[in-house]
Amino acid sequence: MQSIDNTFRPDRIEVASGTTVVWTNFGRTEHDILPTEGDDWGVQPKDFPPGATYRHVFTEPGEVPYYCSIHGTMRAGMVGTIVVVAE
Repeated sequence: MQSIDNTFRPDRIEVASGTTVVWTNFGRTEHDILPTEGDDWGVQPKDFPPGATYRHVFTEPGEVPYYCSIHGTMRAGMVGTIVVVAE
C-alpha cells in the first residue's frame, strides 16, 4: 500500500487472513493510519513520516476500513479498505 499526499494507493485491497499488509509513506508530509472501529492497530503521525513504513497482520475475515485523520475523515478524503478473506 502506498500513502501519497492525500490518498492511499490502492485504496482497496483483498488479502488472505494472516497476511501482513505494509503501508509506505511516499508523500511529503506525515500521515496516520487509523481504523474506523477499535484501536488495536494503526500508526500515529510521529511514527509515519515521509519514507516510513507501517505493517499489520490481519487475521479476522471481513472489511476493515481505515483513514488518515490529517487528510480526511472516517468516510471521506484519505480513506481505504482492507478486505480480509478466510484461507
